[in-house]
Amino acid sequence: TGKVKCKKKKEKCQKMKNYKENMTDSVTFLYIRMKKIMIKNPILVRFGMILVLALAISSIVSSFFLGSRMRQENVEMMEKTISVVEYTLNTDKPLQEQLQKVHASALDANVRVTIIAKDGTVLADSDLKNVDGMENHLDRQEVKEALEKGEGSSTRYSESLGQEMLYVAKLSEDGKAIIRMSIPYTGLFRYMIVVLPLLLVGMIVAFAVSVAVAARYSGYIRSDEIKRQMVQMERDRKIRQEFFSNASHELKTPITSVRGYAELLSQDFVKDEATRKDFLARILKETEHMTSLIDDILMISRLESKDAEVTLSKVNLKSVMDEVLESLTPQAASCKVEISGSCGNVILQASLQQMRELLSNLISNGIKYNHPGGHVWTKIWQEPEAIYIEVKDDGVGIDPEDQKRVFERFFRVDKGRSRKMGGTGLGLSIVKHITAYYGGSVRLTSEPGAGSTFFVEIPMSGINKM
Repeated sequence: TGKVKCKKKKEKCQKMKNYKENMTDSVTFLYIRMKKIMIKNPILVRFGMILVLALAISSIVSSFFLGSRMRQENVEMMEKTISVVEYTLNTDKPLQEQLQKVHASALDANVRVTIIAKDGTVLADSDLKNVDGMENHLDRQEVKEALEKGEGSSTRYSESLGQEMLYVAKLSEDGKAIIRMSIPYTGLFRYMIVVLPLLLVGMIVAFAVSVAVAARYSGYIRSDEIKRQMVQMERDRKIRQEFFSNASHELKTPITSVRGYAELLSQDFVKDEATRKDFLARILKETEHMTSLIDDILMISRLESKDAEVTLSKVNLKSVMDEVLESLTPQAASCKVEISGSCGNVILQASLQQMRELLSNLISNGIKYNHPGGHVWTKIWQEPEAIYIEVKDDGVGIDPEDQKRVFERFFRVDKGRSRKMGGTGLGLSIVKHITAYYGGSVRLTSEPGAGSTFFVEIPMSGINKM
């Protein structure tokens, strides 16, 4: 039996040795092959240098921004959780006991919550039974910012815990105290150390594949064409990366909120029926927001896909406009905004759903960014060369520096107002994509405090090609 085991062990060692030798030979062969190819073709030498530099810079920058994004998402998630914790506390009862119950039933063990008076005195802490001996917290950076701006955050090394911590503080709604939350935080540098090896492997693979492909087709492609394609590929990659990063961030916010409320309900911590109904209503509102966001993302994906199937039919724009105005009447009434429209007999060959989305997003945008007593006017008419759609409002208007960015994905002129009204940040981007689908254009004129006008032009030449 001992001889058999020894024999098997030797065979296993020999296989491992052969595997390592084969891997070494393969890498050596690939290196020699790539070196010969690049020596014979000077274009590939420049191409390889540019590619390595671009990938290296992109990897480092991506690591930094991923780390920054992670920190920002943690701060926003903690601010949401602080709001939920504040909602459950009763200031007329002992805070220390309430805080420890909330922490034990709904928060992770590594999360620490502290309630601080405006003079810096610690009123309650989830990790301590007695807070009388705790030092004054008025000199903490996050506390100072919360007192000045309503919210604040900072990262620093905790001597008591022996690790880096992320602190987020918010001033309570009644303005009497600051609620602070802290979690262990690895920091941007450590996060970059974790991500960089993965990006390095991806960079090596991408370089090898790119050189191999370039070596095959370099005889048929000019240098300027290579540079153009590289720039376009990098631009597309950044756009996709930014889009998915923003989409995941937009979805994470309502998901975090839903989870917080659901955990409190599942633990049966909330006994008051009115509070339970309020939590359920908030969960429903957040799920509706997620549904709208997903629908808008799918709409943009379909518009960008050349293979997407679009059902075309004869669309009466007056009927579509009347339908959209009727559906937006409750929203307009709640905002105390008057909406109206005029349209002649305008019929075109198009997608009914796309025309409905285009008008709905423009009119809804005019309602959201308005004031009580404001108006939104819609006008549609046809001329021999094109169909024109004008949506005008007398609302808050848009600053000149923001006007060029309003059609970007997830860009919001007023983030607080847009989120409160259930906006996804994709409405005007969808308008731009739909208009471009028919070979048209959309432009904006606006003046802060005097309203905005969106003007859509769809050429008859683009419609007739459909």
